[in-house]
Parts: sequence; structure tokens; C-alpha cells
Amino acid sequence: MEINKTVSYLFEYPNYKDVSDLEPPRVTISSTSADESYPIIIVVQQRRSVLSWKLPLTIQSKQNSYAYHRTSRTLCTDLEDVQNPEGEHEMVISVSTSSPSNVNFSLEVVKQQNFSIKLEDEYETVITPSEPAFFLYNFSENVSSVLLEIDSPDKTCMTLSIQNISCPVFDLEHTIQYRGDWETVSSKGGIMLTRQDFPEGLYIVFDLHSDDSDCISSTVDGPEVDVSEADRKKVIRFKLNKNLNYEDYLFASLAVLLSFSSVFILSGLLLCCTRKSPETVTVSEESCTVISAGEIINPNDSVSADSSLDEEETDKSSKESKELVGTKTFLFVSDLSKKNPQAVQAKARLYFWNLLTVAVFYSLPVVQLVFTYQKVLNMSGNQDMCYYNFLCSHRLLQISDFNHVFTNIGYILLGLLFILLVYRKDAACQLHSTKGIPHHFGLYYSMGTALMMEGILSACYHICPNHSNIQFDTSFMYIIAMLSMLKIYQNRHSDINASAYTTYLVLACVIFIGMCGILNGSFIFYVVFTALHIITCFFLSLQIYYMGRWKLGFHSFKRTIIEFFTNLRAGLRHCKPMYPNRMVLLILGNACNWGLAVHLWMSNRSNFATYLLIIFMANLILYLTFYITMKLLSGERILLQPFLYIIFAVIFWGASGYFFMSRSTNWQLTPAESRTYNKSCMLLKFYDNHDIWHLISAGSMFFSFMVLLTLDDDLKDKERKLIPVF
Repeated sequence: MEINKTVSYLFEYPNYKDVSDLEPPRVTISSTSADESYPIIIVVQQRRSVLSWKLPLTIQSKQNSYAYHRTSRTLCTDLEDVQNPEGEHEMVISVSTSSPSNVNFSLEVVKQQNFSIKLEDEYETVITPSEPAFFLYNFSENVSSVLLEIDSPDKTCMTLSIQNISCPVFDLEHTIQYRGDWETVSSKGGIMLTRQDFPEGLYIVFDLHSDDSDCISSTVDGPEVDVSEADRKKVIRFKLNKNLNYEDYLFASLAVLLSFSSVFILSGLLLCCTRKSPETVTVSEESCTVISAGEIINPNDSVSADSSLDEEETDKSSKESKELVGTKTFLFVSDLSKKNPQAVQAKARLYFWNLLTVAVFYSLPVVQLVFTYQKVLNMSGNQDMCYYNFLCSHRLLQISDFNHVFTNIGYILLGLLFILLVYRKDAACQLHSTKGIPHHFGLYYSMGTALMMEGILSACYHICPNHSNIQFDTSFMYIIAMLSMLKIYQNRHSDINASAYTTYLVLACVIFIGMCGILNGSFIFYVVFTALHIITCFFLSLQIYYMGRWKLGFHSFKRTIIEFFTNLRAGLRHCKPMYPNRMVLLILGNACNWGLAVHLWMSNRSNFATYLLIIFMANLILYLTFYITMKLLSGERILLQPFLYIIFAVIFWGASGYFFMSRSTNWQLTPAESRTYNKSCMLLKFYDNHDIWHLISAGSMFFSFMVLLTLDDDLKDKERKLIPVF
């Protein structure tokens, strides 16, 4: 057929529906001679709605604009038509143009098959940028929520939209975001749909983009391409599956709570058994002969418990202690535990109170921000805001991803349990004892609190996980790693440990560096960071090697260089290190950090927050390994309880590492690319691999903390003058 400015066509369809028929008409029109100067105008008039468009259909993308000479549109079936399919259904199609010359066109009107979809049935459709498609779903009485799963062999970019049953249906690229919930999809996607949100039913709308700029991480600019000639299309397979009901939610939640409750009960039973049969430790005389070159110092008389000892007197005592031990080759714990125990205990508790203050001021804005994210997501329908695992994301109330928020309860409960265990040990500890490792429990309380805060902030992060708030999930992991390393160091360096103020200032700098790496990880930044990383490792190695007696300064470097060349001139045998075992372990530790630095430059450096966390966790593991190795080389032993904690920690860390690496999202990519990682639920049809990571890693950290708490229990009856410092 041909039209021009004087000839137009009017097509009437007086009764295009059969009784009880929910198969709406699909209008397809094409033209080989229409152009944008004189387009064909198509107007479809129904009883209560009008739909119009032009041919060629021009679609503007981020990169270019594209013209399509074939369009296909499904006509809207509104709520009254769905509820009363036996009513009158009239349709008039008008085709006209203002072109002075003849323009050919072809028109086809057919019923859309399989328009109303059913649960558990798989459907397939083909779309192009000018030929979108949508389908109808009505909730049955026994279904409260469903999961829509989408799969495609093509990686072309499209938008999935879920809209209420109302006209018009927004099904073109520039209008599809106007109503309902929507997300971009490449080859895989999914979304949870509830009857509460769509009580009258819903439309599932598919629209193919004219290019892939919204779905890929980077695009290559090129000349404008007539995509219709390139036959840009997408094959979509989709399926609706019945989702869990609230009874299933309750069962899955109670299963986790009961699991952690059993840990509390088991811990209580073990404590009762321990009280009934206290462990005794026999100290062997041979445990003191390993370091034969050192002078064994008689322990000082007990310091009176004068709580009025001020900070100036404490610092003076610390300075005198450092001057005393500065001339010794080998040190013992008694040399570095001369301060008033009450003053040291009070300083140690500053870690806890400062951490509590930081936690409150840090967490309140975080909570406000993430709930604002959730509110904006619910109002806008933009599912691309948050990187969920849409194939295992269970909504509860206003929280879109309840399961990933809830599983962080493990950190909170096990952090609380650790604090209770520390409190029990603290209550039984003799403050002025001259035996065993000096226990200052402020760092332990801080570690337990940090674990609880990690659970709270990780839950906040998972309310709307994305690139902008990843630090909510990692900041307290840095704090946990730092406090754990400080606690290991404090065990045998009681008087010369870093203050709480210095520690949290350093952590603030670390978090600032992490922020810079996330926002602007430039080449210069990574050069400076790598240099800072290596220099810091070298400086800390010197501190550990010289047992805290080495200071950063020009005179220290000058003295070290002069001593090295003096020994070198005297012969190679004089260059033998004073502490060979310690040096070998520290060299290995520095080699590992060099390896991490090389890995940074060999990787794409797109996830700096995780890399920084790996540095902290790796150095914590290295330092703990160093401590245990030196402990064994010094003739000390590991009791059964800490040994079991070590075994459990290794097993749990191995399992949690596996589930962590099996990721189901990736915020370094676009939302559409991230959805290709989405996986179905693995546990109780409610939890995915990242939920399992939350649960197992909480146990990993708890057992690691218990290792630190009990590792030196074999020394509790041993005089401090016989316990070496390393």
C-alpha cells in the first residue's frame, strides 16, 4: 500500500477479541521508502486509550541516534479489560504522512500468543529496539511472591521493566524507565515480584537498546551504524517460579539463630567443665635453656597498686625501662612489664572507649545514608542502583535484600560471645601477678566490639551494595586486623605498645588512603602507595627484629650502616645476624609483601578496597605465624585448647575463602554485567554463597580471636623473667 499527503488509510476492527480472550493485538508496520523528513504517522485508537508513533522510528542512545524502518507494538490491555474480557473492544488504526510523494508501507495485525503467562512454564520471545514485547501475569490466591528468571544467548543490552496493569505501557528505550521497577540485562537477569507490590497483576516488559553502552564497562566510539540492517535482535527465555513465603523466611531465619545459640550453649557447658576441672601446667626447666646467651634477670618487686599514678610518671617509667633494656642482647617479658599494672590496664581500656566513640559517630551517618538509598530505590524503581544477587534476593518489608543483611548477625553474636569470654577471663586474672603473659584486656574488648560493628556495617552495606559504599564493609575489617596485630605485639611488649590515640589516627589514615584509591586510583597514587607499603613493612620489621628498641631517625640509620660496614671489614663471620631465626621469618614476611605489591601492578587495580584488606589480613596471618613459630623455637608449647582453635580457624577460613571467591555479584562492572554472576540460592532456598561466607567467616574470626586469647595459656604459671621477648 502507498500513501502521501493527500491519501491516508483508516483501518477499523469492530470486534478484535473473542470472549474470554486475553490475547491483545500486535501491530506491525514497515516501510522501505519512509524517511525522517516525511515520516509515516501511525495512530491506534482504542476504547480508552490512544497509541501513536512514527516510521522510521528514531531512538536516541548515549552514543548515537538510530532509525528503524520496521516497528511492532503490542496494544495495551488495561485493568478493566483484564477483569471484564467479555466487553466491547473496538480498534481503529490510522496511517498517514505529509510526504508529497508516494510512500509504501505494509501493515499486519495479529494476536499475541502466550500473552498471559503461567508459573513454572518457560517462554521465549524475540525483540529488536523497535519491536519491544510485554506479557501479563496475575497472582493466584496461593502465591504471594514469584521469581522471574531471564536468560539469553545474546549479550546485547536490554531493559527489563515491571509495570502495573494500566495504559499506556512504556516499552521504548526512552520511556521504559517512567514507571515501575526496571533493570538493565545482558545475558542473565532476575527479579523478585510480590503480590503486595502488584495486587492487580503486572506487565513484564522487554525492550532492546539500540546499542550496548548501558551494559558494558567501556565502549568504543565508532561511526553511526544502521542497526536495522545489522539485524540487531535478542532472543529471550524467561520463566516465573514460585518464591518463598513468610513461613519459609521464618524457618530460614530461625535455623541461623538456633545455630549460633547452640554455640553460646556449648561455650557455657565448656566453661562449666573448665571450672570443675581446672587445667594445670607444668613448667619444664629445659624451656629456659633455649636462649642460653641471654642474662636471666630477677623479677622486680611488685609495684604497689597506686591508682593515682599519673601519665607523666608512667611515661617516665617507660623511658627508664627502655634505657635499661637498650644494652641487652636478649630480653624477657619482665624487662618490658615494669609499669604500674593498673595504669597500663587503664591505657589499654582506652582502645575500647575510643573504638566505641568512633563506632557511634561512624555508623549513624552510614545507617541514614543506606536507608536513603533503599528509599530512593523503592520510589524510583531503579534496580541498577544496588548490586544484588537478584536470583537469591529475598525482600522483607522495605529491605530488598533481607537475607544478605540478616546473615551478618553472626558477626554480632560471636563478637558478643567473645566479649563475654574475655570478661570471664578478665575477672579471674590477677593484676599484679609476676607469672605468665601480662593480660591487658582492653584490646580484647576492642576486638570483640569491632567484630560486632563489622556485622552492623556489613549489614548496612548490603542494604544497597555498590561502588560508593564499599568502605562500610571494609573499614572495621581494617580495624580488626590492626587491633589483632597490636594484641600479638602487646603480649610480650606490655610497656611499649602503641597508644590508642596513635592507633586510631593511623587507622584513619588507612581509611583515607582506601577512599583515595576507590575514588581516584591513578598511576601516581599507586606508585606512592606501593612505596609507602614497602617502607612501612621494612620499618615494622626493624621494630620486631630489635624488639621495639629501634627508632626511626637519621642517627639510627647512621649507626646501623656504620655497624654493618664495621662487621663487613672484620669478616663475613661477624655479619651473622644476632637473631637468625627472627631474621629468616621477617625476610619471608617482607617477601610476601613484595609479592602483594607485584600482584597489585599485574592486576587491573579496580578493587583497591579489597586489595588493602588483603594486605592487612595477610600481614596479620604472617605475624601470627611468626609469633607461633618463635614460641615453639623458644621451647614453649601450645595447649590442646588453642591448638583446636587453630585447627578450627584454618578450616573455617579455608571454607569461607572458597565461598568468598565464588562471587555472585561484582560492583566493579556495570549492573547488567554483574547480573551474569548471579546464582540461585544454595542453602534452605534462602541463602546464597555470599550468605554462607558471612556465616562461616564470622566463625573464622571468632576462632582466630580465641587463638589470641588462649595461645599463651601454657605460660600462666611461668615466671616472666623466664619468658623471652620476640
